[in-house]
Amino acid sequence: MRPEGERRAPVIQPGEGSTRARRREDGLPGVPVEEDISLFELWDALLRHRVMTLGLIAAGALLATVLALVMTPVYRAEIQVAPVTEKDASNRFAAQLGELGGLAALTGVNMEQGNRKNESIATLRSRRFTEQFIKDKTLLPVLFHDQWDAENERWDESDPEDIPTLEDAWKLFDRKIRRISEDRKTGLVLLTIEWTDPQQAAQWANDLVHRVNELLRKKAVTESEKAIAYLREQRGKTSVVELQEVVNHLIESQMKEAILANITEEYAFRVIDPAVVPEEPFKPDMVLMVVSGALSGAVLGIIFAMIIGSVLIRRRQTTCVSD
Repeated sequence: MRPEGERRAPVIQPGEGSTRARRREDGLPGVPVEEDISLFELWDALLRHRVMTLGLIAAGALLATVLALVMTPVYRAEIQVAPVTEKDASNRFAAQLGELGGLAALTGVNMEQGNRKNESIATLRSRRFTEQFIKDKTLLPVLFHDQWDAENERWDESDPEDIPTLEDAWKLFDRKIRRISEDRKTGLVLLTIEWTDPQQAAQWANDLVHRVNELLRKKAVTESEKAIAYLREQRGKTSVVELQEVVNHLIESQMKEAILANITEEYAFRVIDPAVVPEEPFKPDMVLMVVSGALSGAVLGIIFAMIIGSVLIRRRQTTCVSD
């Protein structure tokens, strides 16, 4: 039994008052109940603002097109080479060198160096080699042409600290211009040059390989000549016939190395496919940029349409509650 005069709490049936605030039976306002926004309402909002979405798609595609036309084209030149190993270089003297390897082991000399390939690739990547290439080719004004006064043939000296150095050139060349990749399966090496001038890109790629071959070839000749001079000196200091024979074989081996280096132009890398002047830039990619711009505009359009639609739906719900 309820005391007389006590009011009974209102009973709300399922679904009643789902779209607006519920009111108590005594006429006082109840607690507003917000309704979730359905996918249908968001889709309807998207359709209502389709003109804005299409406009953003067109604006994104247009902006991407303008950027692609304004950007400086970059060309890519590639040269594919095969590193020359000791086995490749001494093929014609395989039998003799195999015999000499056993004799050399008696004196502690290792005839199986096995490091020419690694040395060739490391030299091609090295800072010293790259800086010498930039210096010999006078590439500082080319790499930093924006800071070079071509008429007066001098740097812009408004800020002396901004004048590029050889170290700046090496960092730019190593990080953004030259790429070196090795195929682990085939052992082939791909040298890539990316530059704004297609002729310079191809020329630099071919010159780099040629310079490595020349550098390591001359180094091998010099080392063999030093080794021969040293072995001859040591041969004269001993009277043991067996040791003299071993030294004679080592001298013969070094002479063959020097001969191979002198007659082999492709001492470090054998060119498989030389670099040619590219006809088309590889970036900017006009099609890719336009598609990306259009997709970006579409995403922005959908987001804006959903935000605007959500705000309008909330306002309608608030209006219904107040009514």
